[in-house]
Amino acid sequence: MNAIARSSETLAPLSLTGAKLRSDPPPLWKEWTLTNGQGGYAMGSVLGAPTRRYHGLLVSSERPPVERAVGLTQVHETLILGEGTPEQRRFCLTPLHFSSGGDRSEDLPELVGFEVGAGCRWTYRVMLAGGRSAEVTKSLHMFSRRNACAIEYTIGGEGVAWRVELRPLLALRGFHQVIDPSAFGGRFRSRISDGRVVAHAGSRGVQLWSEGARYAHGPERWRDVLYAWERKRGLEDREDLYCPGIAHAAGDGRDRKTITLWASSDAAELPSIEDDRASQVERLAPLVRAASAKAQGNLRATDKTSLARLVVAGDQFVVQRGHDRDGVSVIAGYPWFSDWGRDAMISLPGLLLAPDRFEEALGVLRTFAGARRNGLIPNRFDDYAGDNHYNTVDASLWFVHACCEYLRTSGDHAGFDALASACLDVIGSYERGTDYGIGMDPADSLIAAGNETTHLTWMDAQRGGITFTPRHGKAVEINALWFNALVSLGEALRASDAGASDRLLALARRVGESFNATFVRIRSGLVDHLSPDARGGWTPDDSVRSNQIFAASLPHSPLSIEQRRDVVRVVRERLLTPVGLRTLDPGDPEYRGRYEGDLMLRDAAYHNGTVWPWLLGPYAEAVMRVDGFSDASRTEASDALRPLIAWLDAGWSPGQLPEIFDGDDSPGAPREPDGCPAQAWSVAETLRVWLMSLSGPGAPGVTP
Repeated sequence: MNAIARSSETLAPLSLTGAKLRSDPPPLWKEWTLTNGQGGYAMGSVLGAPTRRYHGLLVSSERPPVERAVGLTQVHETLILGEGTPEQRRFCLTPLHFSSGGDRSEDLPELVGFEVGAGCRWTYRVMLAGGRSAEVTKSLHMFSRRNACAIEYTIGGEGVAWRVELRPLLALRGFHQVIDPSAFGGRFRSRISDGRVVAHAGSRGVQLWSEGARYAHGPERWRDVLYAWERKRGLEDREDLYCPGIAHAAGDGRDRKTITLWASSDAAELPSIEDDRASQVERLAPLVRAASAKAQGNLRATDKTSLARLVVAGDQFVVQRGHDRDGVSVIAGYPWFSDWGRDAMISLPGLLLAPDRFEEALGVLRTFAGARRNGLIPNRFDDYAGDNHYNTVDASLWFVHACCEYLRTSGDHAGFDALASACLDVIGSYERGTDYGIGMDPADSLIAAGNETTHLTWMDAQRGGITFTPRHGKAVEINALWFNALVSLGEALRASDAGASDRLLALARRVGESFNATFVRIRSGLVDHLSPDARGGWTPDDSVRSNQIFAASLPHSPLSIEQRRDVVRVVRERLLTPVGLRTLDPGDPEYRGRYEGDLMLRDAAYHNGTVWPWLLGPYAEAVMRVDGFSDASRTEASDALRPLIAWLDAGWSPGQLPEIFDGDDSPGAPREPDGCPAQAWSVAETLRVWLMSLSGPGAPGVTP
């Protein structure tokens, strides 16, 4: 079998070797991710055991990129060596956890290698008492733009006779739910049709077929499968799975033998694994070259590999929207997020502009522009068939920023002209006032939004009627974005609509004056937000939060250079960690240093101390901007990003970057990642600003 992604050195797989499953617990918590470009994915632990309800070898998107359903959760693989001899041993390649604490196998093999690239590959060594051994290689491939996967097993070694039993375990449910045990009876049905197993649960179905194995139909119910991550999060953590039968294969150990198991919920025929894998590598290679070119020769040998991994990681979030494949969108994070407007617009420059994916960038902008309502792009598209959600104040301002960055980076005036009316609609709606109390205060031209019950900024955790970080009123980053949008759009329209340009730039000047009068604190950074009081005035919130960094990082700022330097200093001293910015000063009485416990406790910590990796991007950009992109500032920015870049190789989500980390880090309680193991803006901002630090002013596509 061909090695995964061997056709390109820069796309070589990330390899983790030497992990002993019994003595090294981390493989249970390390998570890999594969995606299919339409919202479907495969995801699991390096150990193999599914630890989340969202894990599966085939999670299909039934209405791309949403309505995701877990089809094939796992394959329980039993390998019998030396059957019928005194040496006989049974191994389970992929263990399951059960609420009773046991598994259905007698032993575990040694995991001697794991790779993730254009697919995943596990290499196991299994030993008999006499010293003879066998090797098993398992490879998982997810087909591009298909709700389908293939698992290949290659077995052989030292003349040891073997037999393998493969039991596919199915869920066939929405990916947010687990199966109610009381509803299990009669839920599933399966049959053999044209050599394939066809299994259904209601309207959901999956087909299974194999090569190199014989299949024996015999449905079973596997009870009380335990999901360890769900238990940590205080959620329903177990369910029963359906096994339609067993695929058998055997060999004498003299020759290597390959068994392939396919699973698909699509009607379309599949290409060969080799052709689809080669096509994926061929598609990714020019993206890596385009990003590398922007580094202007400043990449070290190890940097080239890291840059390639960032580009490949970013590609996993770019998806089609709709069955016709014309729409393009960005998944905010795997496994549970759909495409969110805020995340898509923040991520677009890094995911799509940095590697010159201009057509897709324009597609994303058109997707969200076409879905806007009353000047607002969607906060998120619904996971199922519900209406779009518009409860956000910042997504539309990030949309204007992304449109202007698209023009600046691509030079596509025709494409931008098609978006200009949507940008002007956003500005006009904010001036006049729109949904959720979003609107410009005529007294100072600043944007206010929301009330005590809303959660409209990116600090949006709310549960049980509690808004954990209330920021209604005038928020610092919203008004920094407002100023930036006015100036960026004003400059973009200068040649095509001078009247609109002049009006926007004049409004920006008023906003800049008000921003300085409202948010600036001498030598102590910026006020986080102002809340309306009972007397009709505004009460400042003096919390030291990461939101102020955008006033120093965006291309157009209402602050002077000295004021921006002060913001960077405060953030560096109070909020900076090696893997991101804390969302609240540790000295604040509301600070929560650990993201743990049930969902109420986690949401209380989510924006009150938890570290967000994506914020390292604007922090590093601000470092460069306040020092005129000097060599020293570019080095400082690059150094700030390197721990995250290293995390791609050594982190808990190999080849990806997580959503968040704990705020605290100590020898007794080290900082750990949490949230989504794969988060779009964590990857996008690391890639975008790292390239900016390597290229300096004037580089195509990343011009400061």
